Amino acid sequence: MSKELKLTVNEIPPSVNHYMGYRGVKKGNGCMVMAYTKPESKQFQKSFKKYAKEQVNLQKWDIENTRNIHHYMDCIFYFDRTDKDSQNYFKVMCDVLNGIAYIDDKTILTRTHQQFYDSANPRIEIVIRPVDYRGIFESEDHLKNFEQRCRECKRFGRNCSILKKAKEGRIQEEINDEFKCSKYNPINK
Repeated sequence: MSKELKLTVNEIPPSVNHYMGYRGVKKGNGCMVMAYTKPESKQFQKSFKKYAKEQVNLQKWDIENTRNIHHYMDCIFYFDRTDKDSQNYFKVMCDVLNGIAYIDDKTILTRTHQQFYDSANPRIEIVIRPVDYRGIFESEDHLKNFEQRCRECKRFGRNCSILKKAKEGRIQEEINDEFKCSKYNPINK
């Protein structure tokens, strides 16, 4: 099972500025604006989705590993022109990969690592990998150490909400800067 997924987008996708279209539609006595996906966006989505599914299988990427763990989506852009903004291209790629490379794009942290210009071969190289931190903890080991102390607390046996929220990345006043829980109540042995 692969710890990272590598993809190459062999064409520059539609930017967020050209991804969606909008039109006015009559509704009763008024008018409302409706969004729609533009045809060039649909074409990109279709071809990139097919490629991504093939790569997920080929690289033995397990989408289940993305459940409740943030992942970086690191990108190197090779634009055909110097007037393009890398931040405008994440939306369509993230939408396509949702449900294929990760369970929910709310756990994806997009990053531009480098930006080059190659008019002969424009592309985007993507690497998706898990972050080092877990919830509010710096690493998996940091979480395990904190959780080990929790096991000695009376709250742990009652599904401690403080630990649960900390694993979700929620900042709480009960856990101080030294990662000590103010509600810690040791089990009497």
